[in-house]
Amino acid sequence: MKTLVISDLHLGVQRNGGTTIASAAALREYGHSQHRKLLRLAPQLGCGRIVVNGDLTDVYDIPLIQALQIYEDTDKFLSAYPQLELVWGMGNHDLSKDSSRLGSVAFIGALLQMKHANFKVLKTSASIGADTYLIPHVPNQDLFELELARIPEGTRFVLLHCNYDNKFACAADHSLDLSREQAKALKARGFKMIFGHEHQGRESLGGSVIIVGNQFPTSIADCLPHGDAQKDGMKRALVIDHVAGTTEYVQTWVPNDDVGGYAVIDWRDLREAGFGGPGFIRVEGAALTSEAADVIRAISAFRQRSAAFVITNAVKVEQVEGLADISTSIEDIRSVNVLDMLKEHLDPAQRAAVDKLYETQAETT
Repeated sequence: MKTLVISDLHLGVQRNGGTTIASAAALREYGHSQHRKLLRLAPQLGCGRIVVNGDLTDVYDIPLIQALQIYEDTDKFLSAYPQLELVWGMGNHDLSKDSSRLGSVAFIGALLQMKHANFKVLKTSASIGADTYLIPHVPNQDLFELELARIPEGTRFVLLHCNYDNKFACAADHSLDLSREQAKALKARGFKMIFGHEHQGRESLGGSVIIVGNQFPTSIADCLPHGDAQKDGMKRALVIDHVAGTTEYVQTWVPNDDVGGYAVIDWRDLREAGFGGPGFIRVEGAALTSEAADVIRAISAFRQRSAAFVITNAVKVEQVEGLADISTSIEDIRSVNVLDMLKEHLDPAQRAAVDKLYETQAETT
């Protein structure tokens, strides 16, 4: 038995920066096409189960047309492969901060569960098979730590949707963290931890902590190489072999993909850049202050003719001479007491009158 683990697909993504109306719509369709490819990957690899380890959608209440696409794609897959089990674990993006609101993933999941015996959506922690335990997103860190204490003995693989070793995360709203110390304790119990939530893959504690990362980008930040595990910029899914007790990566995206790839272009070369090419483009280079408007015009013109999903501006424009002094001067102005300056130009009687007026105003406010 093998399980394919994917996460953080962010279907129905809404990107405003670096997109046009048309390219934002193309980005959403790209996400759905990648979702379909990932589902088909499981039977190709001989997997009997797929687990979405959180954040299937970008927000809990995606537009209905996006929700319908997810339902149709998943329904067709489940019907075509009735022997293959599909499990959705809820991530923070799949849930509303108001527990009374039903999100798109929960709603679609309820419909699919009524129709397909080989599908389940998990809103609470549960075992998946004999050796795997999934902890979906919970509202706060205290509840998360309670869930950690409930992991049953005999578990070998723990699926989590949280940050790893990020002490600031647990103080943030709707964010969770598994500390390094907690991970060491779970490792001592014989557990291998597999994370969703973080988009860049990496490993820790000798491979007992596996942060899979997302399987395809939805932003420029997703494309950037990160850490030793992803120096090549590739993205991967994870396959669990339950018989052997091992895990292995499966490549799902590379920067030079024909559709949805990533490239860096100097702004001075945009005029020669073609219509097609990568889906994610970071425009870089340097420009003089006098060229700032030229940079904007070049990127805008390129964005209108390019088929890229997202084009971001990372051009460095030289700092205006004396700009640092301006901010200092502003702080100096803020520190000036205008009333004291005025009183320096008044005679004693006038100063007394101003003081009395100021005191009277202060008493009435």
